[in-house]
Amino acid sequence: MDPGSRVLVTGGNGFIGAHCISTLLQSNHLVRATVRSSAKATATVEALKAAGVPNLQNLETVVVEDPTKLDEFSKVLPGCQGILHLASAFSYEANPGEFEEKLLKPALNGTKVVVQAAAKYPEIKRVVIMSSFASIYDANLGLQPGRVYTEKDWCPLTYEDGRDAGHVAIAYRASKVIAEKAAWDFIRDNPVNYTLVTLCPGMVFGRMIHPISSLSQLNTSNQIVWGVISAGEGREMPPTKGPVWTDVEDLSLISLRSLTYPLSSHERFLTTEGSYDTQEIADIVRAQLPDKQGRIPVGEPGKRIADTHFSCDSAKVQKVLGVKFRKLEDSIVPLAKQLYALEESPRL
Repeated sequence: MDPGSRVLVTGGNGFIGAHCISTLLQSNHLVRATVRSSAKATATVEALKAAGVPNLQNLETVVVEDPTKLDEFSKVLPGCQGILHLASAFSYEANPGEFEEKLLKPALNGTKVVVQAAAKYPEIKRVVIMSSFASIYDANLGLQPGRVYTEKDWCPLTYEDGRDAGHVAIAYRASKVIAEKAAWDFIRDNPVNYTLVTLCPGMVFGRMIHPISSLSQLNTSNQIVWGVISAGEGREMPPTKGPVWTDVEDLSLISLRSLTYPLSSHERFLTTEGSYDTQEIADIVRAQLPDKQGRIPVGEPGKRIADTHFSCDSAKVQKVLGVKFRKLEDSIVPLAKQLYALEESPRL
């Protein structure tokens, strides 16, 4: 894309979205961010202002009430050279029988609309879609110690698997894989002027700059951290779920470079930074915030589970986009401080 060009960011009021907007604005891009309501638009701008995000005069918020409607979504694309599609639910608040309506259809149709609408505008040069490690990982194979996942791997779940699943985690993984495959199927079957990039992060941790007024509104990944550092010193260590992670600020930089770096072809990037476990989170916060040790389980200090499960190879994104990942400590400690502050004062 041209320097200073306009990027459409869907889901601009979300945890990842706010960081991506900040990174784009710091890089002197114009940003048009979609949200579902005018109230969310106002809250997003106020949160970014409170976080000290620069160049807010270059941010435009637009309301798209139903981003799965092609005509409605297409109206916000004129003038944009890139699309960063982040708007997708990461929520386990659905029960069997509801998965199709609450998870599968929104994820699938939202992605279809993005790639279809982008094809109508020749000025759009790059479309970046935030997928997930869930679209890579085959949970049916278990922990698979020694297995190394890469961008070449795909979760085998189908639409029907997600629709008929007995547990929401299966439906969520299915929603991510079918949505991402829909994008790849579209560019395979239709001529497009843009380059497609999909990103597959793990659990996304880090400091929050999006609108949030209470701990009950935490995104799913950061809930994992709060579950550890608020459990209580005498409690058992919470189990580790999805044991690979990505820092939100690193992910926002990856998103920027996915939009702006020259690429010779469509690309899929695995963007996990390494393994983590809840014991490691506890060890880090207990060491760095000693006054909070009474809030955090002791567990088995120093014990790690990385050798008991699969790992990931993110060498491609580091090489192609020149990304250097930060340490888990650098992501978790600022977040922990923020979470404790949010507990004490119910507004950030």
